[in-house]
Amino acid sequence: LKIDGPPLFKQGSILDNFASPKKSFNSTFCPPLNTSRTALLIVDVQPEYWSECPAVRKDFPEFPSRISSLIRNCREQNLKRIIWVRASYDYEHSPWLHQFARLHQGKIPPVVKPSSEWEKFATPLDSEIVITKTSWSSTSGGTGLLEILENDGIESVLVCGLITSVCVQHSAFGVFEAGFRTILVTDACADRGLERHKAALALYGDYMYELRTVESLHSELQRETEVPTMSVYFVDGTNEKKKLALIKSNSDGSLTSATSNTDTICTIDESDE
Repeated sequence: LKIDGPPLFKQGSILDNFASPKKSFNSTFCPPLNTSRTALLIVDVQPEYWSECPAVRKDFPEFPSRISSLIRNCREQNLKRIIWVRASYDYEHSPWLHQFARLHQGKIPPVVKPSSEWEKFATPLDSEIVITKTSWSSTSGGTGLLEILENDGIESVLVCGLITSVCVQHSAFGVFEAGFRTILVTDACADRGLERHKAALALYGDYMYELRTVESLHSELQRETEVPTMSVYFVDGTNEKKKLALIKSNSDGSLTSATSNTDTICTIDESDE
């Protein structure tokens, strides 16, 4: 997919950005995710937009397995917060609905009634938060989402769900606008047609939000939770030998410690433990 005219960020095929699950990303601009400060936001994965919507199911047959895998991985990695958002639209609480109904002339059902039904492949646990929205964005209309993220000390938000170019896009923008690092999980989203999905990502991927696949995110989260320690010795300014535990990063092999910049690591001698 090409964008005609000046691009928002960079010209090229959108597939270059996210098609390959094994494609690496630039770690300089993508700091490691801290699971204790990361939330998963699942937008509108409900019957109205999947099991009752053939236009979405047609081009995204792998969506159920992909988003199910993402949710399972985030639970296993003990993400700080998993938040489910579901749409509930009516003419009283959704002022935009009048114009939407006029534009689409019944082709897309405007009203989404309150419901507690979920898809079998994506259902919240009792410990997970569920919020209701009356607009396309998960952050507007008094949902309380931003307050939840702020109170939990969240820094990064993973966004997925339905529909990519509509509620997922608007929710990602609301989170980004509030100052959170925003990451869209591309193959855990779906739209009313593959071209609409690609177009949304082509416009804002790596411009407003970062792009990941389910598989690449799985590897990224796993790396950050596996942080073995090693015992090392260093000599400080008094030449006194001291023992210190350092953490070695699996992603780049660097060591992190509480020592100052003037400390010199002289040996790694595990036989002395």
